[in-house]
Order: sequence, then C-alpha cells, then structure tokens
Amino acid sequence: MRPPGLLSRPENRPAKEGKLKRTPAKPAEVIEQLELSHGLATESGLPVYPPTGLRVAVVGGGFVGLVAAAGFAQFGHTVFLIEKDSQKLDELRAGKVRIYERGLPELITANLRRQRLSFRADLAEAVKGAQAIFLAVGTPSLSSGEADLSAVFEVIENLIPLLEPRQIIVLKSTVPVGTASQVRNLLFRNGAEKKQTAVVSNPEFLREGTAVLDFFRPQRIVIGGDRPEAIETVAQLYRVGMMNACPIVVTNNETAEMIKYASNLFLATKVTFTNELANLCDAAGINVTEVTRGMGLDSRISPEFLSPGPGFGGSCLPKDLEAILNLAQKHGTQLSIAEAVKEANRRQPDKVVEKLESLLGNLKGKTIGILGLTFKAHTNDLRSSPALEVMKRLAAKGALLQAFDPVAEAEAKTLWPELKLSPKPAEAAQGADALAILTEWPEFMALDWEAVGGRMKAKNIVDARNLLVPEILTRHGFNYLGMGQKPGEV
Repeated sequence: MRPPGLLSRPENRPAKEGKLKRTPAKPAEVIEQLELSHGLATESGLPVYPPTGLRVAVVGGGFVGLVAAAGFAQFGHTVFLIEKDSQKLDELRAGKVRIYERGLPELITANLRRQRLSFRADLAEAVKGAQAIFLAVGTPSLSSGEADLSAVFEVIENLIPLLEPRQIIVLKSTVPVGTASQVRNLLFRNGAEKKQTAVVSNPEFLREGTAVLDFFRPQRIVIGGDRPEAIETVAQLYRVGMMNACPIVVTNNETAEMIKYASNLFLATKVTFTNELANLCDAAGINVTEVTRGMGLDSRISPEFLSPGPGFGGSCLPKDLEAILNLAQKHGTQLSIAEAVKEANRRQPDKVVEKLESLLGNLKGKTIGILGLTFKAHTNDLRSSPALEVMKRLAAKGALLQAFDPVAEAEAKTLWPELKLSPKPAEAAQGADALAILTEWPEFMALDWEAVGGRMKAKNIVDARNLLVPEILTRHGFNYLGMGQKPGEV
C-alpha cells in the first residue's frame, strides 16, 4: 500500500490524499533528441517534447533557476527567466553561461533556438499568463547562521501588484521552515486571497556537476502546499518530461521545507562520518577504502558519500547546516549531531595540513602545488570550498602556493588575486616540495606522474581525495599519503 502523501509514479495517477484530481499523464511524443556533451545523457540524448501550452516564469538566473528554466523548456513548456543583472542577461540571451554545469549550455541554446526559453528583465512581462512562478533566488547565510530571505520577499513584494487569478507561486529556493506561511500571509494581507493565489514549496535536490540529469531523472520530487489543484499543476509540469519513474511526494509546506534541510543535514553527517572514520583508520593503520567498500554493500548504508576528503563545502551543505542549527535554537532544541558535524568539518582541513607537515616539517618557505580548487569536481563553484580552507591554513604557516584548476581559474583570480595560478597541472608541480590534490578532478588520474615528479623539487604528494592509486605513485618514487590509507595500499 502506498504511503499517504506519495503520488504514484509520474505516468500514473496521484494518491487520494489532498483530493487531487485524477489526471494520468499521457506519454508525450518524442519529436527529436538533444545530444549533450560529456556523456551525460542516454546514447540517443535527451528527448525533446512537443509544446504543452503551459507557461512558466522562473525568477533568478543562478544555478537552480537556469537548470529549472532550461529543463522545463525541454519538457515543452514556454519559459521566461527573469534576471535583473543586465550584463548577465545579455550573456544568457547569447547562450553564454557563467556556471560550469555539464550539458547546460547545450540545453539553453537548443531551447532558445526553439523559442521555448527566453530571458527577461521585466518581471511583469515574464509572469503575465504564467500558470506557475518559480522563485529560485539566493538565500545565503547571515552572520547569525539564519538564512537571508531578503531576495525572496523582495520578489514577493514586486509580484503582488502583478498577480493574476489562480497563479501559483512556487518556492524553489531553499528556505527555512515556515517561510511559505510567511509568504502566504504577506500575499493575503495584500489581497491575494481574492485572486486565489497559491503558495507551493518545491525544494530542489540538484547536484552540481550532474544537475541536468538530476532534473530529468530525479530520485524524488517534493511538492508541499494546501491547495490540491495547485499541487497537481506543479506535478504536471514535471510529469510530462521525466525520463524515469520518479515518486512525487505530496505534503504540506512546512514538511517540504524540512525535507530539504533534513536531507542536507544527513548528507553532511555522512560525509563527516566518513572523514572521521578515515582519521581513525589513519591512526590505526587500516585502509579506509576497504572499510567503506564493505560498509557500502549494506543497502541501509549505500556507497554514496563514503569517500573521505578535506571536508564538505559548496553553496548548500554548510549554509543549510547553519540554518537548521538556527531553527533548532529558535525552538529551544539542541541538535548535538549537527553541532558536532559543524565542528568536525571545521577541523578537517587541518588533517591535510598535518599530512604535509609530516612530509615536509616546517612549511614556512616550502612550495606546495595545489591540484583542484573547487569544492567538488565538475563545477566552477568555489563557495565554502574545503580546498580554499586548506590553502588558507597553509598560507598562514608561510607556505608558498601555486595552483591549478581545470575550470575555476577566473573565479580563483577574483576570489584570491595574489594566488599564483598555473595553466597546466604539471606546471603547478614545477619546483614544488609537495603536491596536494584537493579536488577529485578525474583528469588528475591520467597525469604522467614520471614527468610530474621530474619537475618537482621533492616527490611528496598528499592525496586528500584518495583519487590516485598509491602503488603507482610509490613506483614512481613518490612519498604518498592519502586519507585513511597507508602508503602503497590500493
């Protein structure tokens, strides 16, 4: 028996809860295939569906907004994305994307060509006639740890005089529990009740680096609200184009908001658990890779997020960890695990520094080549990157840094102007006393390590991602240290 609140698979009908209208989605005709680079899609590419006649507005041209807008356009909807940054707007209209996200440029260009996707500065023009208005604006952390909702409420204030009857405001941004209720109250105080405006929570679960496939093959879609017809409309926007049998979870706004935060807290906890386990394995002389391999075979655990590293980062996990701790404080509840995760993640970059010190001794004046700057591979996102945290601590100890990243050079120049950047990974090794691999870019595995070692002053390497095969490095004369691995172990 299906759990309450869980819609059936997208090709079937919704569940009874919420008294949703039973409108099974009919499979749409595939009119062509969109080929994507990087081997992201199936062999035949992403399916292109005929127009649905539905109009969608997306406010915010960041990572979440761009993927959602391009994805909905691929589904056959007419999509207008609102971006108030004039320079960014011009770039988007020309099909240029600042964000490094595999498959996204092709997706945007294809739907610009089909005239399903357009970019607008005028909010009124974009939301006119839209069935749903998705808010995908930033909600960064304030110094208190609380999420900054100023951008969300600025958009709502601007929307109020523009709303048409029965339009749906969809909160796609990650927002604290209770935000949808605040938005609803603000709308109702300004007469939105007469227009039957609905507020729906639809948190995103996109992973940077695989966001395009995550949109087309989601593991679940969460829709929270108090109006069944609005929930059904949002569900239908997704059903027409999803490439897998994805469950759609229907609940209230507050639960949908909590699902997002709870999911990210769990992921942050799992990453931190793995890092702590690697630290213990280091001390005990055990290979953590063998341990996690054995653990991950248990379906209750799974192998995902069981790779140790220098800590978690990015735009989501650190911010959402702070937000859920702030929520707990407001409710007078202690989240001991979340507090421990925050502290352990703060300390984890020190483990990488300690490994370099074990190889080099005093780091003052030592040259260290850095491979990888982003918080994970396949993105140019440097936000809360643990690689940068390691580098700051190395610099504080007097180390001289020279770094390479395959896609984030421009972002690094902006964030750390004095950092010496190398155009190639081998050049980051030139004259180095040690190398530190801080991001798991797969191209680092294919380096000619004999040639790289020949450029170095001393053959020392700390692999903070356990990316390389230790035996290969030791065969080339390197002193190799991984996370929770003894030198020479595979």
